[in-house]
Amino acid sequence: MHLKLDSSGSIDDGDVARDLGRLTADIVVLSAADSDLAAFGAAHARLPGDFPSVRLTNLLALGHPHRSISMSSARCAMPGLSVLRMLGGESYWPHGVESLRRDALRRGALLACIPGELSWDAGLAARGTLNARDTHRVVALLHRRRRGECATALRFAAI
Repeated sequence: MHLKLDSSGSIDDGDVARDLGRLTADIVVLSAADSDLAAFGAAHARLPGDFPSVRLTNLLALGHPHRSISMSSARCAMPGLSVLRMLGGESYWPHGVESLRRDALRRGALLACIPGELSWDAGLAARGTLNARDTHRVVALLHRRRRGECATALRFAAI
């Protein structure tokens, strides 16, 4: 499992794009919420050693999202499933959502775009390539964010 967080302690004003390297793993989770990433990390640590690889990335580590996602997606080997969980809907990060969607469609990969809020965001969910029923299931599991539900979400993503 890879966890990419900026530990420098500085606030990124978005002027500099960070190259996160290859976003490769069987399952990729992108979220600005450290609590999401911590819950997934703890859940993954409890799964068997032969479980598919997981990459956890904080959206804030992308710095300037327009350039960073373009730099990374050009070299990205999309996983079986990417989960983008974000507050504010698509309008918060339209270029990133579109880049991830375009890349998933091009590669035939699954992308779940889910709201960070408790209310359903049909517009954001529709940007993903995962079907609505499975997207709802992932959302239901993640809203609880306990280790058990995150592990279940990871197992579901690994199918």
